[in-house]
Amino acid sequence: MKKNFYKSLIFAFVALLATSCGTTEEFVLLNDLDVDSYYKMQQMQELKIKRGDDLRIVVTHKLPMLAEMFNNKINTVEGGESLTTYTVNGDGYINYPLLDSVKAEGLTCSELEQKMSQIIADRGLAYGATVSVKITNFKVTVIGESGTGIYEFEDGRATIFDLVAKANLVQSNSSFNGGMGIRRDKILIMREVDGVLTSEYVSLLSKDIMFSQYYYLQQNDIIYVWPSQTTIRNSNKIFDFWWSRLSIVTTAVSAVTLLVTLFGKKN
Repeated sequence: MKKNFYKSLIFAFVALLATSCGTTEEFVLLNDLDVDSYYKMQQMQELKIKRGDDLRIVVTHKLPMLAEMFNNKINTVEGGESLTTYTVNGDGYINYPLLDSVKAEGLTCSELEQKMSQIIADRGLAYGATVSVKITNFKVTVIGESGTGIYEFEDGRATIFDLVAKANLVQSNSSFNGGMGIRRDKILIMREVDGVLTSEYVSLLSKDIMFSQYYYLQQNDIIYVWPSQTTIRNSNKIFDFWWSRLSIVTTAVSAVTLLVTLFGKKN
């Protein structure tokens, strides 16, 4: 009888540990990646310019005086000079010196460079001028249980894992260090494409994320980080109430078991 009682206690203790511990599949990123295999990665598509984008546009020419007509400079707080940026307005245009309004929305930076170079040449302003365009306000927004904030990437190139590293999304996933756990298998990415909101759940646990259209981030993406089931349970007062009672009962059972063992040896 006593042996069955002890076995039941041991079984309950092991079951409690099992339910409180996570598995590799729940925590390890890209856990299905075969390191001995080769995967053909998708190429990063050049970003398309969107409304609200800030563009740094630089015109160069073998005669610097011609280029200076286009390159407006402003004084910075540090006392130096910086090139003016041009914001794509609500109609998708930028207002550029000597060129008036230029349609930018929907074009890549390379396409806008070619377009502006052609306009400058066609108007006889500066034959042979070259144009460089760069999006300067590439940013994504993170909301949810971890890493909430706005993150900027200067070069306009960022993958979901660049964001994971920058926002420390998975650094504090354990309740043992006071962190808020997240669902690594359920990251929601929302993206505006041609005036239409698109969204998709992605998992950081599978290699499939690297072949998703959301692997490479785009400007103004919004990422929602779901809380883990543990975090949800810990935030539930009813669960906390019964968990505390269970802890008391477990302690009491352990004490009784110890006493039974001691008295059993004496008898």
